[in-house]
Amino acid sequence: MSLPAVAKKDFQDTVRSRAMLLLVALFSGLVAVMAYAVRPGPESDAFATELLLSIFVGPILVTTLVPLVAVVVGYNAVSGERESGSLKLLLSLPHSRADVVFGKVVGRAAALSLAVFAGFLLPAVVLIVLPVSFNAGSYLGYTVFAAVLGSVFVSIAVGCSAAASTQRRALIGGIGIYFLFVLFWSTLTGQLLGAFDPVVERLPASTVQIQTFLETANPTTGVQVLTTAFLSDQLFAGETLNRQISAAAMLVFWALAPPLVGLLKFDRDDL
Repeated sequence: MSLPAVAKKDFQDTVRSRAMLLLVALFSGLVAVMAYAVRPGPESDAFATELLLSIFVGPILVTTLVPLVAVVVGYNAVSGERESGSLKLLLSLPHSRADVVFGKVVGRAAALSLAVFAGFLLPAVVLIVLPVSFNAGSYLGYTVFAAVLGSVFVSIAVGCSAAASTQRRALIGGIGIYFLFVLFWSTLTGQLLGAFDPVVERLPASTVQIQTFLETANPTTGVQVLTTAFLSDQLFAGETLNRQISAAAMLVFWALAPPLVGLLKFDRDDL
């Protein structure tokens, strides 16, 4: 029961932190303001919740703000306790290093997921009041996908924290990954395909298949693919089925691989 104990403590500490409360308030306020700002006029037809989420809230806020919050939540999970010395005390209890790493992933991902759901409450009230065709099922499902995205980035950040010897290095790693996936991925993958075009042509996979893989390898794009399909009632169906499966598989990969890599480095470190 060591892993659940670590997860429970980390969840409680994260939820109670002032920084988390401020982030929830900021996210909730931004989504609510955006919902109000793009509301239809008195003579316009009501627009659907799905339209607001897929065009405004998702690309502008969820895929940019949620990963950043996740990095802030996870970067000091292990490295912070290593620098403070509390990690030695934690490991003196019946906890393995794997319990510590994955317990912190579970605890902080759960705390961030709770924060995401709390952050979507006020915007839901705003949407109910506004002349919007409010779909509670679509709104709740979209919130789940936003929480999944946050949890994946928490896993990545905790993996960096486990592999790094200091909080500063963990933060640099987490921010670097954030910039890679959120800001530079499309540009870098496009340049990569262009530079290795002769090699790509000789591979057994087609250029379209390689492009699809590179796109869905980015967790933010993967969540966008799944949310778009969900909001259009085409989740794991329709013409984008293969793309959705690839996106889901890559999300699972990013949720597991970084903590495992971080644990391999953490296991070899002399504390």
